[in-house]
Amino acid sequence: MLKIVLACALLFAVSLTNAAEYDGFRNIAVYQLRPFARDLGGLLGSGLNQTARPLGFSGFDIGVRTVEQLEPSPMNTVLRDHSAFGLRFVQAEIGMPYRIDGFVRAGSYEGVTVAGGGLRYGLWNVSDEKYHINAMLIVMGSMAAHKYFNAVHFNTSLVCSLNVPGVSPYIGLGVDSTKLEVQMDNSSPPLPGTSVRVSNVRYSAGLRAKLNLFYLAGGVTYTHDSTLLNASAGIRF
Repeated sequence: MLKIVLACALLFAVSLTNAAEYDGFRNIAVYQLRPFARDLGGLLGSGLNQTARPLGFSGFDIGVRTVEQLEPSPMNTVLRDHSAFGLRFVQAEIGMPYRIDGFVRAGSYEGVTVAGGGLRYGLWNVSDEKYHINAMLIVMGSMAAHKYFNAVHFNTSLVCSLNVPGVSPYIGLGVDSTKLEVQMDNSSPPLPGTSVRVSNVRYSAGLRAKLNLFYLAGGVTYTHDSTLLNASAGIRF
């Protein structure tokens, strides 16, 4: 039953994404850049993990991820006519010695192209025993490009998950730092080359269900007074 619920959550999260028309960026004012940068940074930093268990040496994970913000921040006029907007990625991970995982993610959606990657480190010895808690520290960097803006994003997170039969609940705490720069294609003369930098704390929680090599996961993220949904599906071994 839980797997069915998670599958529905995944489909729901994907269906939330409307056609995000970033043409509103052409009329943005300087004071509106920071709310837009916060919303974009929250998307870029979310959906990284659905478990805190390292892959182990030669382990591999590849999957699709979707992250959706339920509604724009009040001052984010670029997307004010859209109730939900988001990003989609393909993420690949590989296990290395000493409880270290490396990962890369990339995607292009609604004119925004994203690429990034990072490392994870398991804070103590891994165990698959029932009700054992795993924990890991994550560092990541990514870039987002659009004809109207570029963004450079960094984050660090701490994630813990619990081994429960059939599912793995997780919680996470992270910090996102995003630098947004306006591109020359913007029609407002004072703005091209203008940049802002924002930082936000991010809280997340969710569940992962695994069936043999396949998994489904769904979660909720709260950051800068906004709620985001994330979902993923993939193969992990």
